[in-house]
Amino acid sequence: MTLMLMSFSAVAAEDTRFHGATGGILRFPNSNQPEDENNLFGEAWLKLAYSVAKTEKGNLSFYTLGNVVADTKPFAYNNTAKLGVGLSYSYQVSDALNISFSARHDWFQERTTDVRRSAMKYEMTYYYYRYWAAEPDDKMFGLSRNAWIFKSYGTLAYPGSLEENDDNLVLTLGGEYSTDLQLGESKWLLSPFIDVDFAWDRDGNNYNNKIIPGVGAKIRRPIEKGEIFVSLRAQADYRWKAGTTDVKPGIHIGWYKGF
Repeated sequence: MTLMLMSFSAVAAEDTRFHGATGGILRFPNSNQPEDENNLFGEAWLKLAYSVAKTEKGNLSFYTLGNVVADTKPFAYNNTAKLGVGLSYSYQVSDALNISFSARHDWFQERTTDVRRSAMKYEMTYYYYRYWAAEPDDKMFGLSRNAWIFKSYGTLAYPGSLEENDDNLVLTLGGEYSTDLQLGESKWLLSPFIDVDFAWDRDGNNYNNKIIPGVGAKIRRPIEKGEIFVSLRAQADYRWKAGTTDVKPGIHIGWYKGF
């Protein structure tokens, strides 16, 4: 930590500040797997950070991250609360690409069993976002098109869980290509999309080795540094360890807000 802080010694004190974000998701069903049939899943999270040093592209921050998860089955692993405190460094590689590295200590509790665990967690993440404005007279389905959007994101995490002696490595990736169509004079947009989610882990767990392509549409409303949305999608959940593919529709309701 000392070496990292020293590399930012030229940063002025007035650049230090608080920042954060909050978000959440409701999914029905939680997945296409048989055990999740008719299972409603929800998660809400909040991140608060304090920048201790900044450069033009880099940001070193202390942060705390908390989340609450619940489902309607209920599964113990889907009814949890977690709090983490750590240090992160993010770097803006380009206007489109940000990468970050973090180390934090997590405290975890299963609310239905009162199982409690704590351990260190290390993560490397990236986020890529591109926005192409449409031509003024561009239309789709009779609606004016505002833009084409591509985003991609991923996390490499170690260990995979907070269980004692866990040395699993977990990779998650996702991408989405969409277009924004203006709904009249309102602030709401219709966003048809195609997307894909991917997960892999070193231990070969079926729930962490999957690829899920999907197609659907969102009704969404941009807000300052975020959005709220409702989406309907058809998705194909392929688990290569089990050799199964399950195709089902699903609904997602979510929000994100930075500050």
